[in-house]
Amino acid sequence: MAVDYNKPMRLIASVVLSLMAAGCASGGAPAARTQPPPAATAAPLRQGWLDMFARGYFPGRSGQLFVVTREGDFITDRDPLYMFMHGSPWDYDTHIPLLFYGTPFVKPGRWPDAATQQDVVPTIGALIGAPALPTYTGRPLANALTTTSGRPRIVTVMVLDAMRADYFDKHADVMPTLTRMRAEGAWFGETRANVLPTVTGVGHATIGTGSDPRFHGITVNNLFNRATGKAQPAYEGLDPQELMALTLGDNWNLTTNGAAVIIGQGGAIRATAGLVGRGSCLVGAKKVLAASYGGADGGWETNSNCYAMSDALKPLAARKVWEDAGGTHMGHDISSATKFRASSLFQKFEGEALQAVVAASAVGADDLTDLVFVNMKGPDYASHQYGPASPELRETLAELDRQLAQYLALIDRKAGPGRSLTVITADHGTPGDPQPWRRHYTDEITALLNQRFDPEGRIVRYYNDAANSQLFVDTARLQSRGFTLKEAATTIEGLDFIAAVFTEDEVRAAQARLRK
Repeated sequence: MAVDYNKPMRLIASVVLSLMAAGCASGGAPAARTQPPPAATAAPLRQGWLDMFARGYFPGRSGQLFVVTREGDFITDRDPLYMFMHGSPWDYDTHIPLLFYGTPFVKPGRWPDAATQQDVVPTIGALIGAPALPTYTGRPLANALTTTSGRPRIVTVMVLDAMRADYFDKHADVMPTLTRMRAEGAWFGETRANVLPTVTGVGHATIGTGSDPRFHGITVNNLFNRATGKAQPAYEGLDPQELMALTLGDNWNLTTNGAAVIIGQGGAIRATAGLVGRGSCLVGAKKVLAASYGGADGGWETNSNCYAMSDALKPLAARKVWEDAGGTHMGHDISSATKFRASSLFQKFEGEALQAVVAASAVGADDLTDLVFVNMKGPDYASHQYGPASPELRETLAELDRQLAQYLALIDRKAGPGRSLTVITADHGTPGDPQPWRRHYTDEITALLNQRFDPEGRIVRYYNDAANSQLFVDTARLQSRGFTLKEAATTIEGLDFIAAVFTEDEVRAAQARLRK
């Protein structure tokens, strides 16, 4: 995802030192904290953050330093496509929607219960008769659903990427479909992600498995592989086998011996795979329909060992869309597969592709419940580049709502009215408007650590994905130079925009204290 904009380490270190001496504010170099937070406030907050990292820790896949920025600050890289960055424990990143929609399976109302991403799959599983899994850390939200009306023919789990809960109020006027669904469905307004980091790969796998990353194994979007000495994305090579827990899709695939139609589709493989599962790459399971956006032409791709790709997707490529638009939209250049993603045209493309796949499938044809897992990536890309208060994000949400209305009509035609359940949630939120938000950069922190601990610039192995909220550190080299990981953590925590930094040992110890 990120581009490495680091200059030679010695040069950056000298710049950092001079800027720190001059007392520069954020946007230049890190500044030392002038006043610590009150201890009475800091202690419970720190423990909560530590527990969130502990739920998200998996050996060999997590980093060695775990970072929490202060509220109102965020760390990103210098790629213009990522002007805003999530990943934190603050409400703007953790407070997400959770909505169950579909008469007669839903008891309408606004439910005050605290809920998490892990609750989605156990709830659906209880409704459709899927066996409960020992890896679940969530629980069924039984008071919102009813089993007296039989089972739905189609269940759709739609994850609206980076969809903050407050969007349902702030943008209600351009989201009439979602507004109606909230009024008619079961709305859990106190739903929050309870795992760090709050990122796409982690959130989707947590939703899809009903489990924590400490069990399902997807801990970050991008990690450093110590065996290869290189960074790699989650599901490298579109391979879902690093997913260590069964998803609902996997469970239902095995339970129905592949008879149920199961579809997974999303704007990135780190979303699709975490929802739909491993397909026929799971022993005893059969292929499911699954694909994600990718390639230079902005088409659809899959792992043919595990999944089948719908023929309906094969002719669909975003290049034609951006070329028909003249390569621009709302005054922005959209003439590549990556630039196109931050436009509402991408959201339209995503929605129409989903409808093409579902229309061509046999979902809803009989009383055996079929599952559709969807990632709508548009809000994430728009908010990364333009922010949540931007007209670009607002137009993306309006297009998302239009596509959702068309999808609901389609599944009513496929299954019959009153025969479907649709679940709306999100993987994470996003930080807010440009002011008073403060932006910082990964290379600033890397340079500071190098200046303090290793002028050769070799102790930080990977810190190019700020959303991870983690640094991958060469602890052996750090120790050989006479320093400890705790000293490195303390150095970063001394910056005025940092709320806390934990070491891998601290996170492991916290994990040992967690209850399942």
